[in-house]
Amino acid sequence: MLHIRQMRRFYTTFEAAYVLGVSLPTVVNWIKARRLKAHRTPGGHRRIAREELAAFMSRHGIPLPEELADAVDVRRKALVIGEAGYALDHVVRQLQEAGLVVMPSRPGFEAGIAAARLSPDVVVLVDPAPDGGEALAGLRADDVLGPIPVVAAARAENVQRLRAVGCEIVLASPIADGALAAATSQVLATAAAAPRRR
Repeated sequence: MLHIRQMRRFYTTFEAAYVLGVSLPTVVNWIKARRLKAHRTPGGHRRIAREELAAFMSRHGIPLPEELADAVDVRRKALVIGEAGYALDHVVRQLQEAGLVVMPSRPGFEAGIAAARLSPDVVVLVDPAPDGGEALAGLRADDVLGPIPVVAAARAENVQRLRAVGCEIVLASPIADGALAAATSQVLATAAAAPRRR
């Protein structure tokens, strides 16, 4: 039986496979597919940071062992995509007050980088194009980010179209206090109840 010391900073792929309860080739495939982040040592060996391993397990509904229980922020994470201004700031503030970890981002390439860095539980689009624009198209085309639920805060005339193109909930601006927090809680609860792929 493999014994892993508590509070180790990095795991080998073999140790990660043991903790995850999967085969070594599975872990290697996840790393190659960029689903699980790892770095290489000067000798060319892969190492996985304990925080990344814990975050990966949390994202995929895999129970955390005691040794990793303190390695991940259990708060849900929201990526808020929109142009800088009052509307974006207002959405960020509402979500932060609801207890979420929030990262704002401009649309386009910056949003893709932010999504990869944050690994969000929910994405909120602020005043998007009627079809969701490249932000929604990019999310839905990505194997890892595609299943993430999307909430939109949009103009009233765009509500129906945004629902049709894949936003789980679309709120018409102006948004009442508490409505955005309730919407994100709803989609997160629905996502948590759905079967998870491993």
